[in-house]
Amino acid sequence: MTTNILNPKVAIFYVAFLPQFVSPELGHAPLQLLLLGLTHWLIGLPYLCAVALASGSTAAWFRSSAGIRRALDAAAGFVFVGLALRLMLVKRKPA
Repeated sequence: MTTNILNPKVAIFYVAFLPQFVSPELGHAPLQLLLLGLTHWLIGLPYLCAVALASGSTAAWFRSSAGIRRALDAAAGFVFVGLALRLMLVKRKPA
């Protein structure tokens, strides 16, 4: 919830997208917006719960296997070395 509150893209989505579905003729537009926002949240909740459960079990699996941990460390090392080489080889414009 904190991530969504602090993320400006979420606020822009709610301000730009949801009002298209509010009908002032039906009355109380803020309540309609609240119901649409809650509906959006309820639709996303099962997906986010599934992602949380899957990431938790995957992290436990990674922690239990030394070989997987070593392979992930090696992959991260290669990525960092590649980024360092890219930084060293990039031509900078004179200031």
